Amino acid sequence: MPRLRHCGRTTVSGTGGPVLRVTETAEGVRRAGVAGLQSCGSPWACPVCSRKIAAQRTAELRDVLAAVAAGGGSVHMLTFTMRHRRGQALRDLWTALSKAWRAVTSGRAVERERARYGLLGMVRVIEATHGEHGWHLHVHALVAFDGPVSRELAAILGADMFRRWERALQRAGLAAPLENRGGLDVRPVDLGTGSIDAVAEYLGKITVEITGGTMKEGRGGNRSPFAVLRDVLATGLADDAELWLQWEQASRGRRQVAWSQGLREWAGLRAERTDEEVAAEETGTADDDVLAVAPESWPSLRPHLAEWLDVAERDGRGAASAWLTVRGIAWTRARRRPRSSRNSLH
Repeated sequence: MPRLRHCGRTTVSGTGGPVLRVTETAEGVRRAGVAGLQSCGSPWACPVCSRKIAAQRTAELRDVLAAVAAGGGSVHMLTFTMRHRRGQALRDLWTALSKAWRAVTSGRAVERERARYGLLGMVRVIEATHGEHGWHLHVHALVAFDGPVSRELAAILGADMFRRWERALQRAGLAAPLENRGGLDVRPVDLGTGSIDAVAEYLGKITVEITGGTMKEGRGGNRSPFAVLRDVLATGLADDAELWLQWEQASRGRRQVAWSQGLREWAGLRAERTDEEVAAEETGTADDDVLAVAPESWPSLRPHLAEWLDVAERDGRGAASAWLTVRGIAWTRARRRPRSSRNSLH
């Protein structure tokens, strides 16, 4: 994917140099980034863009949970899994999952459930790992209600949804595990302030898959896609490279976080931006620009970018410019750029 190859490596113009941008929080904490680099907008295959997209989606999840709490509602998290076997193509599994989720969230049954349970809507996140038996996909869904709903009542709703899930998988030639043997999990969500943050962060980490230690081996030796990528870079094994290629191809164009119709509007969230729009948005303003790296020096700086940003955050702009000078990397004071610029920040 050309966009993925250029993400965080090639400047927007293709000829100019990137700009160091340093912002400072109200607590006095510095944050450094580089503006003027291309972004691919992939939440699945790009470690750079996925972090930024996940941060935005986590904030949105937190806002929805807070809105439900403020309205006196309740939330349960439902997890749906599906059976898989070694050798099944990831693309086929994902297509079947998408059909099954549409069966869960559409049709007359959903309208009856809205009325019976006071169902406000759902937010769906997909988690993926690879292990001894191949690719494993499952769905985590936050189900929001307009009032208190007991664990027992939520379990009844979950069972009804699971039957639709199971039937759709069977029509696609697959099967779900038995409901009482890991096929369905229903858990209430504590809507206290700390718990809201914890749930939002948990689902956010699932979407980015590279934070919070998820690069490590999962249960049973399963690996997240970015853990597969780590192993490709570390060992160069052909089998891992093939797995990563499968992941890139099968995940392309898929929605990572999906909202049921009307839930965002009910919670007061602004219109949803695409992953590409989130990834391309810059943090801070042109007033935070510190210095511009000469175009011819960017290839020399690129392998050491993380170290340079650490220096800028820890010791400030003077140390960042001195770091460049000592290494013979040409730079100039940054000029104020138009605020309408859509360059990305990494």
